[in-house]
Amino acid sequence: MRAKLKTQSLLFTALLATGFHASAQNDLIGPKATKDNSPYSRFGIGDLGNPRNTILRGMGGAATAYIDPFSVNNYNPASYSFLRVTSLDFAIEARSRSIFMNNVSTSSGTATISYLTIGVPMGKYAGMAFGFQPLSNVYYNAEDTLNDINGIGNAILNYNGSGSLQYAYLGLSGQYKGFSIGFNGGYAFGSIRHSTTLESIDVTKVRNSEFSKYNTVGGLYWKGGILYKAKLKKNQYINVGAAITLSQQLNVRRDAYDIGYQYINGSNGIEVIRDTVPQTMMKDVKGKMELPADYSFGLHYGKDFNWDIGADFVYTDWSKFNLMGDRSSVGQNAYRMAIGGEITPDPASKKLFSQTTYRLGAYYGKDYVRLYDTDVNFVGGTVGASIPLKRNYTQFARLNTALDIGQRGTIQNGMAREFFVKFTIGVSLNDKWFHKREFE
Repeated sequence: MRAKLKTQSLLFTALLATGFHASAQNDLIGPKATKDNSPYSRFGIGDLGNPRNTILRGMGGAATAYIDPFSVNNYNPASYSFLRVTSLDFAIEARSRSIFMNNVSTSSGTATISYLTIGVPMGKYAGMAFGFQPLSNVYYNAEDTLNDINGIGNAILNYNGSGSLQYAYLGLSGQYKGFSIGFNGGYAFGSIRHSTTLESIDVTKVRNSEFSKYNTVGGLYWKGGILYKAKLKKNQYINVGAAITLSQQLNVRRDAYDIGYQYINGSNGIEVIRDTVPQTMMKDVKGKMELPADYSFGLHYGKDFNWDIGADFVYTDWSKFNLMGDRSSVGQNAYRMAIGGEITPDPASKKLFSQTTYRLGAYYGKDYVRLYDTDVNFVGGTVGASIPLKRNYTQFARLNTALDIGQRGTIQNGMAREFFVKFTIGVSLNDKWFHKREFE
């Protein structure tokens, strides 16, 4: 029997998925999804991944000018030259999301690998890093009951999608007198599927329809950054940073098909597909996806190994985005503002709670999705901590955590509001590789 994994209806997405004139019920109820179900992931390239490490997520994402000699800040590749130890950093992320619309709600959640990075210092004034991280994620699954469709009558409309884009990269950085420049180059790849099915409630009268697109994406992708660290009195400092990603094109290969089919009752009440007929099909159609330019600016002020406060502003120009000529409800621009800080009460103490680093942050911004002349805004707050696990002359480790609670969207104009909770937990493993031994 065909799968019945469904969520409450999100009418605005359904009506965008079909050109039929119909009236839709507002009281539809379905079971919860088993994945992180996000209706806004239907548009553009889906929900954007968080490119910041666990430490920076606990500080609201104020990443552009942040420097830590013991962790990899791949958000600004100019930071690699400030690394003092080899660092392996990886994390997993758990997400929970509640969606509110038309006085009904549904919840979903998932857990996944968040990122993997390795950073290596190359002398006192250079560094390199390589790793893997998500660029975007797509998963939505919802259903509407439509009434009085011309020639069909009452029907069920189901729309769903899945997939993701990933990024594998290698970065280099060098500095001179506190000024550093860096570059990440890599390969972005992945696949995304979008499907819509229209099925008559009275299955004996008409054919049902399914419309699907499969996009396979791949191409070179890069990012550059600059950083300047000014040392002040009493071990204090000011960091100023900027990062840029220019608009870039990725290759797309698309398979698409529209089919008609019917169900009949088989033995033991099992539904059997009968007379499936392809109506339209595209195979291996090649095109381009143009990703937007992204600019970020940041400022941090702090004291070495004790405390730090910072702020970030990120602007992304989505005006040129297109996926094989389709801009599908993407706005002209998006932005994100963040502020955050951290404090380590006593780094030299032998007490665990005094050695632990505590973080706090907040952010606000506008998403790149825009529907019915309405912006999709988001806001959230974060907390985090880094707990030392092991420490000796050449090796040490930290357990990093970050909790992010916020909301996105609005219930105005028939849209949806999302309330989300994201928890990231990771480990930083550090080792001094190319040090000289004092005794043989």
